[in-house]
Amino acid sequence: MDRVGALPIRSLVRKEACMTFHNPLTAAWRRGQTVLGAWCTLPDPFAAEIFGRQGYDYVCIDQQHGMIDDSTAFPMVQAIAASGAAPIVRVRWNEPPAIMSALDAGAMGVVVPMIETREDAAAAVSACRYPPAGLRSFGPIRARDVLGSTDPDVLSDVACIIMIETQRALTELDEIVSTPGVDGVYIGPSDLALALGEKPGSTAPIFDETVQRIADTCRRHGVAIGMHTPTGTVARRYIERGFDFATVFSDAGLIAAAAREQLDLARSASPSAAVPSGSY
Repeated sequence: MDRVGALPIRSLVRKEACMTFHNPLTAAWRRGQTVLGAWCTLPDPFAAEIFGRQGYDYVCIDQQHGMIDDSTAFPMVQAIAASGAAPIVRVRWNEPPAIMSALDAGAMGVVVPMIETREDAAAAVSACRYPPAGLRSFGPIRARDVLGSTDPDVLSDVACIIMIETQRALTELDEIVSTPGVDGVYIGPSDLALALGEKPGSTAPIFDETVQRIADTCRRHGVAIGMHTPTGTVARRYIERGFDFATVFSDAGLIAAAAREQLDLARSASPSAAVPSGSY
């Protein structure tokens, strides 16, 4: 996997605080650098920190489908930032208060679900930028310390990532992706499959063709394209297709798979197998 640049982007999360801030996610995309992330649906700051310390570039806090309320999301943002990864938040819906709250807490980007029109995309962008470019209210309670500035232009350097996952969005794809201020498009494969009349996990040709169409549209407009995936193997396939970012795993699925694997290993062990010296 080709990662352009002398420093992995996670290093920039700490280093940028003491100089002019540049968002590590959008800066990486401008350099043509691949960005890999982890996904948190469980309300656990310690687990989020552990994921970030493994070398992931970003860790996303999922408030749409995760079990994470605002009181837990804030310490998770802190924990992820401490790990060296960039914290981002998938908000519950395209609502300015939710977007602004996540950014004021120090998130370096938001993922906004169910974008269906150019107007939806513009509303998401507007909630990320201060006047006159947007309607974000000024109150960067933690962001001012994380970004090291109270300058609205600096504080507005956050990644606005929108999700394309409905049939209506597909009919207005070019108009949505070309919306000024959209930094990235994130594909939710399950909702996209449902929009195409398929089941989540579908491998039907229409699904892959639609994913490629979204990716091609993003490249035409200079917008980063990303995919939500369940495993590193799947993430690798999308990176090899030229995707700019991919989520490598989701915490609940990873824990369940690891638990099953270890149980299967325990049950398949020979009853007479010797226990290695020093084991417990």
